Amino acid sequence: MPELRPDDPRHLGEYRLSRRLGQGGQGVVYLGHSPQGAQVAIKLLHASLSGDPVVRRRFLGEIEAVRRVAAFCTAQLLDADLEGDRPYLVSEYVEGPSLREHVAAKGPRLGGSLERLAIGTATALGAIHRAGVVHRDFKPQNVLLGLDGPRVIDFGVSRLVDTTATTGSSPVGTPSYLPPERINGEAAGPAADLWAWGLTVAFTATGRHAYTAGTYQEVLARILYGKPDLGPLGGRLREIVEACLAPRPEDRPDAEEVLRRLLGQPAAGTDVLTSGAMAAIDPAASRAGATTDPDPTTSFPAVTAPTAPAAPTPAVPTPTPAPAPAGPAPKAGRRLRAWQVVVGVAGLAMAAAGLVLWLRGARAPGLEGTWTGSAEHATAQRVFPVELRLGADGGGAMRWGADLHCAGRLGRAGDSGTVFALDQVTGEECYPGTLRLFPTSYDGQMVIKVTRQGQEEVTYSGTVTRTS
Repeated sequence: MPELRPDDPRHLGEYRLSRRLGQGGQGVVYLGHSPQGAQVAIKLLHASLSGDPVVRRRFLGEIEAVRRVAAFCTAQLLDADLEGDRPYLVSEYVEGPSLREHVAAKGPRLGGSLERLAIGTATALGAIHRAGVVHRDFKPQNVLLGLDGPRVIDFGVSRLVDTTATTGSSPVGTPSYLPPERINGEAAGPAADLWAWGLTVAFTATGRHAYTAGTYQEVLARILYGKPDLGPLGGRLREIVEACLAPRPEDRPDAEEVLRRLLGQPAAGTDVLTSGAMAAIDPAASRAGATTDPDPTTSFPAVTAPTAPAAPTPAVPTPTPAPAPAGPAPKAGRRLRAWQVVVGVAGLAMAAAGLVLWLRGARAPGLEGTWTGSAEHATAQRVFPVELRLGADGGGAMRWGADLHCAGRLGRAGDSGTVFALDQVTGEECYPGTLRLFPTSYDGQMVIKVTRQGQEEVTYSGTVTRTS
């Protein structure tokens, strides 16, 4: 990876930058490190946000939409800072080449490898669209081949950048992957992503663009008036790709229908995104990757310190020490000093304030609902998604790890209402344990800490936000 240039920043917020990962039309991507040492990808956007408050609110709304995307075969957005003239986005770091780089170096993919690629990317688009987000720049460069399967990156970034523009009607996205409706200046919906998915699968199978030509203008003309050249692509996958390259967006299947066709799964039954995420994992690569994880509790990481801002410390007036009661004089060296009394009283006051804050948040509106976020592994130093579903009866479920492939049941342990036993765990290298919840200074947000069964130290921790 290229070293940092003299004009590159060394820090963005709390993140330390170490290397360049790439550069594109939307900004520069760096390898960064969280305060706990976890690797993250940081995209520093070229253009600053407009001073228009309406535009800023729209940008913030888009950020929240992107953060709701479930981490099925995607690199999840973890953080964002939109202040000042250097807005940046922080996402999971996926170690591996892009699909474009892989095909250029090793040639087209065939057989099971191609099938897994098609399934994994369709799963990612299904998760993106289910959250109400459109990628708008899906292409081989935005598919990374990680150890645990393909990962789609930069979803929603084109839309985020576009929200800062108040004028102009130029199509957003890579020209050769634009569908006919975008070339004609129409809005981009989920069907536009399925068009780009079809072209990406065709490129993976043939090593070239299905509408290849000498210039962009010729490519766009062939997209509008020609037919795709799918080369040796055959069978069911060819039929699905042809359906996705239908000229009219309303004639294309949606991402979940594509996934059902790929898996041969009926419309009813298990969640198609969960099935797709599991089918996209290369068993050999998964086994190879597992040996590099210093603690295979999950495929991902967690921290021992909360990643969310701590609750504000209330101001505590300095108490006047009470006269010492009559009795034997304390032994030398055991006398409580005034500052020790102050610290002790302040600690009790903060604990009481924290308890009040927690009880207030726990009782109204309660813990029931869906909470999503991310956690970091203390030893593996990798970030992964987490999803909690808590019910009014004190039970619930938790999913975590690569593409949320780990799942377990939650049951309240004791009377505190903040400690849950995590059991009935399923998933490869996924383990039971204890989940503890802690309040933060923000409504609808909690710190989570999970301790693996049989251990004393926190295995992974992070923050989750109520989404429903």
